[in-house]
Amino acid sequence: MGIKEALILFIFTITLEAATYVVATNPSSKISHLSKEQISALYLDKKHLLRGKRAILLNLPLDDKIRNSFEKSVLRKSRVELQRYWLRAHFSGHRPPKVVKSQEAAANFISKVKDSIGYMEKSIARKHGLKVLYEWRE
Repeated sequence: MGIKEALILFIFTITLEAATYVVATNPSSKISHLSKEQISALYLDKKHLLRGKRAILLNLPLDDKIRNSFEKSVLRKSRVELQRYWLRAHFSGHRPPKVVKSQEAAANFISKVKDSIGYMEKSIARKHGLKVLYEWRE
């Protein structure tokens, strides 16, 4: 095997191993896509409505690796920055998104509640038939 073939195989292997995460919603939602900026505005309680409806946002537990990836890649904030942000926002009447126990819990909730949004592994969103609004890789 030459260097070129080895490099292609290496890149292919890394691509397969990279986790794919999504922000998903109920399949009956009229929303078909959200940008990283729109998601950030929602999750930081700067934007409340999507198509005239208040979105119900779900977070995974603090120790979840997908939450860490979401905060870093999508919200572009560290855990410390988010803690400070929510401490200040709390005094203005803002509340962080609802925390659910697991990706499965998030997917089950989203499949039942039309205006809910959460993040999880792409495979779990597919398994529950959820609509993908945004996708990122770790």
